Amino acid sequence: MIHGSMKHYPSGRKKKYNAWKKTTRKVEFKPMEPIQTYRRETPNYPSHDGGGSGSTGIHLSTKERQEISSQYTVAPAYNKGAYQVIPRDQVENIGK
Repeated sequence: MIHGSMKHYPSGRKKKYNAWKKTTRKVEFKPMEPIQTYRRETPNYPSHDGGGSGSTGIHLSTKERQEISSQYTVAPAYNKGAYQVIPRDQVENIGK
């Protein structure tokens, strides 16, 4: 009769066995049965049409944009890193 440990092979090498972990059964393969997709009974009426034209919906030509931007100037704020947009008539107040 050979006396030995349950955690080691007869050669003395340690077994990789976790006595506290239960063995898991292999789940047999079941093919997936597709389910019927949901179809709305009434027609879908969206609540908002984005339109893709931006937030205002107004498209300005390049010439119109240049006319509007010519009324303003961009200048650095006094002792700050940010820039500010100032109307042309208030240019004398830039550094104040």
